[in-house]
Amino acid sequence: MKIRKELVNQYLRDLTTSGRAVNYPDPMSDLANFDADIRTMRKRLYKDGYLEDENNLIRLCLDDLISRPNKRISEFAGMAYPFNDNELVAIFKRAYETIWPEATLSDPFDEPLFEFVDMSAEDWEAITAGKL
Repeated sequence: MKIRKELVNQYLRDLTTSGRAVNYPDPMSDLANFDADIRTMRKRLYKDGYLEDENNLIRLCLDDLISRPNKRISEFAGMAYPFNDNELVAIFKRAYETIWPEATLSDPFDEPLFEFVDMSAEDWEAITAGKL
């Protein structure tokens, strides 16, 4: 399924670009450095209706990136700190397990569910009209 990359990125930015942890000298020294940013991400998801939405779209996208990073995950690295793919998986996994503790990650050998594409908000709304 194609999904608007910017939709997902606007939530992941809390972890990779605009959060507190990326300003630490070594944010990866302790994943707990990201906990405040994860709480911010959770609040934004709740406010925007993606925390408990029927399709749980953002949760599914995050699951897809964690389970099948396949070089796609680096598209969400941000610009504040040079995270590598393994670091992004660790950060996103901590966020996933914190925000959705009852959810289980997918099998890493399945094919990716999502193709993250650049598209306008209007195009995304036209694609998803009546589906979300």
